[in-house]
Amino acid sequence: MKKSLLPIVFAALIFTACDSQVEPSQPILHPTEELEAVTNDFTLVKACIGKQEEEAINLLMQQGYSHEDVQKYYQKFNLTENNVTKEVHISAPTYAAMTVHNDDYTILKSVFKQWIQEMRRSKVYNNLVRASYSLSVGWGNGELTFSTPEELLAALDTITSAEDISASFNGNDNDANRYELVLATYLKGVYMDINNLRVGQPSDDFTQSDLKESDLKKDILISKVDYLTFQYKGFYALNVSGKIKDGELIPVVSEYQSPGDFGFIKLYYNNSVNMLLYGTIVWNGCGALTFPESFRAGLPVSEGIPYPGIEHFARLNEDGTYIETNNEWEMQHIWQSVSYQKEFQHYYGNSTKKVAVYLYAPSVGLFDPYEAYYLVLTEQ
Repeated sequence: MKKSLLPIVFAALIFTACDSQVEPSQPILHPTEELEAVTNDFTLVKACIGKQEEEAINLLMQQGYSHEDVQKYYQKFNLTENNVTKEVHISAPTYAAMTVHNDDYTILKSVFKQWIQEMRRSKVYNNLVRASYSLSVGWGNGELTFSTPEELLAALDTITSAEDISASFNGNDNDANRYELVLATYLKGVYMDINNLRVGQPSDDFTQSDLKESDLKKDILISKVDYLTFQYKGFYALNVSGKIKDGELIPVVSEYQSPGDFGFIKLYYNNSVNMLLYGTIVWNGCGALTFPESFRAGLPVSEGIPYPGIEHFARLNEDGTYIETNNEWEMQHIWQSVSYQKEFQHYYGNSTKKVAVYLYAPSVGLFDPYEAYYLVLTEQ
């Protein structure tokens, strides 16, 4: 496959500055989540995330909820309006949920549609980086998927029978809040779950740029991108021996052990002398990246590079080979993150090889999206 000259020609126009001195260290600013007024069920549950227990309890009681009891892992509240009882469970500050149980399908459907529409009108919707909408009717009939909440609700309105219906929205935003709205007639319930396991944890956001001129003169750039939010989490640059100039692919060699309980992934450049990454993988646990041991901030810039397509920016699997992916949307989000970094722009602008994107998941079996991230390999 011959690589198109268009990205390289374009890069040559903007990358001439990459050989000049790197800008002095400067602060890296991160947008803070904008709080939203409590006006409905969705914004109420969302507002409980990030609050300490006493604050969340006070908020719910101000909204008319009664504090029913204390369960082992959460506080329980309820409110009955128009003969519909809503239960709220909170485990501050990371988890809040609302449920409605009822024998009347029309009530359950109405509540589900209300919650979906409240989510659609909220500030959350524009901050979503992942979203899926699905509907299944009857057992064994498969699942329909949709691109928007409007498509899901329109399909739901066409169903005349209330038997065995499951409709859902799943997604997360760029602040690592995860959302799930479910209508399940076999459980006679509607469920809204919102959680964020990063609330209260130390931030790993960089505050100061630290790119050096020497970082731009090495062979391989490894960029780290958070799986859940697609936020840039730093870079590592290294030299390799026996560098291969020919070819369109980075010569990645893999050593992979599937995690029956404990496994690992090792990626090398051409041979086992040149390690690119080494990470452990644990079944229903959590491994860790051993190499690189740490990543640096790099230098964000105000203008990115146009997305070149999966023919130049492709996924890498466990055995070190490039694989086809139909998820162009995911690749575009990863590109959006790395392409606004000066170090990536420099390496990509001086590269003749396809960029490799590997998803490192240290926890498998029960996949933990909070621990996974993409490692983007670029050779210049």
